[in-house]
Amino acid sequence: MSILPNLDNFFNLIDDGAWHSLKELSKHSNIPKQKLEALYKMLSETNIVEYETNGEQIRIKKEWQKMLKNPIEEQKYGGKAAVGTVLLPPKKNIEIQGIQLTNLTEKEIEISMRINKNLEELAIDIIE
Repeated sequence: MSILPNLDNFFNLIDDGAWHSLKELSKHSNIPKQKLEALYKMLSETNIVEYETNGEQIRIKKEWQKMLKNPIEEQKYGGKAAVGTVLLPPKKNIEIQGIQLTNLTEKEIEISMRINKNLEELAIDIIE
């Protein structure tokens, strides 16, 4: 299952620059702790977050905090994008903003989307 839709929640939680426990972030971002650990290690290696090993806490570095406070989407659309996920059963369809989405497979699919004024991004995963 994809964690992409939950990344917005994760970055919204850490954009205040304060220290946050992994337990808190996992709970509020809906990212499993194991995946969150892999994420913070990658973000730490790229100098986006700082990690305190003895307390299992992370915080965003100040230079990245400024970017989160003023994202391109807010500049472009005057607000944050709506992000959501839909589980579409096999052989069913749904219409979103006039766009028909049909699951032609025999398995349930997860459709993650980003919507500003119009639907602009879709990501599709098969649920196993």
